[in-house]
Amino acid sequence: MTGPTFATSAAPAARPPAPPRPAGPVRPAAPPEADNPAARVLTYLRLHWLTILFCGALLGAGLAYAAWILLPPKYESVAMFRVSQGDRSVTGGEGRTASLSQFNTYVKSTASLIQTEDVYAAAMRDTKYRLSELPTIRQQKDPYKFFDEKLIVSSKEGSEIIKMTLAGENPDDVRKIVQAITDAYMKEVVYKEKDQRKDQRDAIAKAKLTLENQLRARLGLGTEAGPVVAGAQPPADRVIPAGGPQPPDPTALRPAGGVAVEKQPIGAPVGPTGETERMQQAKFSKLNDRAVELDRQLPKLDAQIELAKEELGMRKKEYQEALDAAAPDGLEKAVRENDAEYLKAAAVAKKLVREAAAKQSEVNNPSSEAVRRAQERAEAAEVEAEKILRKKVAEANAVRRKPVEDEVQGRLKKAESILRLLSKERELAVAELARTRKELVEIPNPPEARRDQANRDRQISADATALLMLDETYASLTKRLLSADLDVNTPDRVVVQQAASTPMQKDTNKQILATVFAGALGFVAVAGLMVLLEMRARKVSSLSELKGSAPTAVVGVVPWQPDAATARDPARRAEVNEAIDKLRSYVAQTWLARGATTVTVTSPLGDEGKGFTAFGLASSLAQAGYKTLLADFDLRNPALHAYAGVGNELGVCELLRGEADFRRTIQVLPNGLHFLTAGKWTDEARQAAVGGRLEALLGRLKEPFDCVVLHGHALLTAAESVEVARRSEVVLLCALYRDTRVPLLKKATERVAAMEIPFSGVVYLGATPSEALC
Repeated sequence: MTGPTFATSAAPAARPPAPPRPAGPVRPAAPPEADNPAARVLTYLRLHWLTILFCGALLGAGLAYAAWILLPPKYESVAMFRVSQGDRSVTGGEGRTASLSQFNTYVKSTASLIQTEDVYAAAMRDTKYRLSELPTIRQQKDPYKFFDEKLIVSSKEGSEIIKMTLAGENPDDVRKIVQAITDAYMKEVVYKEKDQRKDQRDAIAKAKLTLENQLRARLGLGTEAGPVVAGAQPPADRVIPAGGPQPPDPTALRPAGGVAVEKQPIGAPVGPTGETERMQQAKFSKLNDRAVELDRQLPKLDAQIELAKEELGMRKKEYQEALDAAAPDGLEKAVRENDAEYLKAAAVAKKLVREAAAKQSEVNNPSSEAVRRAQERAEAAEVEAEKILRKKVAEANAVRRKPVEDEVQGRLKKAESILRLLSKERELAVAELARTRKELVEIPNPPEARRDQANRDRQISADATALLMLDETYASLTKRLLSADLDVNTPDRVVVQQAASTPMQKDTNKQILATVFAGALGFVAVAGLMVLLEMRARKVSSLSELKGSAPTAVVGVVPWQPDAATARDPARRAEVNEAIDKLRSYVAQTWLARGATTVTVTSPLGDEGKGFTAFGLASSLAQAGYKTLLADFDLRNPALHAYAGVGNELGVCELLRGEADFRRTIQVLPNGLHFLTAGKWTDEARQAAVGGRLEALLGRLKEPFDCVVLHGHALLTAAESVEVARRSEVVLLCALYRDTRVPLLKKATERVAAMEIPFSGVVYLGATPSEALC
């Protein structure tokens, strides 16, 4: 390209003197909407839409496929329990109804009992389902933790239904787990309570049978007779004849214990102890009442002791069962995988086994002493590792069952304490009864006939009272047995309303939404990455962005790109020429008319269109009638001689070194432009480009020309570019679309401002035709 062609116009007759340098360049304020981040983001998305579409489609398809595979729809199985609001009667109806708060508390307690280790352990032990062999359970390190996290037990406020739900990928495993836990809960909680009521009923029945045998023995019926009815009277052979003394009525005992109290006349004789006969009769009556009371108390204590013994036996059996409870199936696996001491011992054993095998392969004689010792060490290490495993499993199992053992042991100690108290109370009653009877016999000086009558009355009263107490105790036990039998036969308050349902697929909408979201996330991720990279680089993407971010005014907008398409297309070439002419008009009318002569064209970095801008501006000025010199001061990377179509033999470098004549170095191009090439770069030229020689050279270049256009090196990369720029009246910074970075452009403009250059501006290259119209 030889530069644009322009219509010839007359040059100005005279050039006014240059104005004094202002204190600093005037920076126009950018409009507030020019640097809008949202607009920049939209611009970046528009620039990279094809990359976002292609890469986003690939990434989105991969993420969508991964979401579809990794988030399959779950299979859900449901079991339901029904809790009666009140006690259920034998006939199937509702018995006593609890209040709403009590019922809600009972439902919550029932629901919480489902998720207990005892229920989990029973479900794992159930050979019908073999949960430990299911793939879903084998994948878990701790099955109990898996049950706690995945098993959902819920109930609505005031509802009788408890719902147990489990979701998983394997439908058969889900159904088996739910059904196994359902059966284990009914067995370990619901049916266990009924078994305890049965044991209590059997204990009452046994105590009733023992008391029945005592009644038979007292009545002389033997233990083979029929059942004793409550309130039975003594048999005929035990009835006292009509002529003899009659036994007292057991239901209406005498107030004085069966001994008639006779009135004593005043002045009655006194016994040896100083007691009158009336006093002796009162004492005898009091002791006799106490003896009757103790006779009644002893059968009750015997029955209570029998029940306490039965209760103690049940508690001992329960405690022994708690002590003998086997460790869960997953406990040993957890110890094998997590216990540090066992892992260390197992590693040692494996190492010794490998060494023994290696020793056996090395030695020709497998029965040699060295091989035998190695095998013994390996076997001893394996035995030690197994001992440690057993020990750790036992310790872990002891820790796991410690709360249950403590609870059962507490009930056992309570039963033992009750039995001791009852036994002690009976011993005291027996001792007091013996002491009372002895005192009754030893009362001094009773009349002989009255003593015999009192003894007979006491004996008859004691036997009748004991028989009556046994009969009352027997009736009480009969009532308790009937009540216990009703409890046993009462329907369970908690029943299985629905067994584990056939698993159905759930949450398919979630899988579809997750897949769609993952696909969209691919596009968003690629778009976000592009925007992030653009935000970090901050390359010039539009004229509005440049105006909003550059602190210096944009004085030229050229729709030129560094490619061959512009040169081949006449319409594009015409648009570029028109933009260059507009830039020349602005420079001539704004700065040259005010006395400026030297215009430096540079850029923050190299290859940002400064060479094209300098050659086009100088050519347009020359064609407009200005006597213009274009000097290539990009001494390290000269490029203007290629635009002019001339060689780079003699130029600025030779003038700086003093090796060439001024008139021989300047060439006149066909369009009237005077051109000075860069010449051959040397270290001497670099040293001269920052000293007095550069000042003298620039002063000499200005003398015969109306305008001198200097094509400088990149402003931020070379020292001589700053020396050239600060000796000019005008500095034009070139910014190339999608090449110049905004932060570097700001640094370049700040450096120009620091040099106090009178005039400066930004030339935007690579704009759209519509942007070039501004």
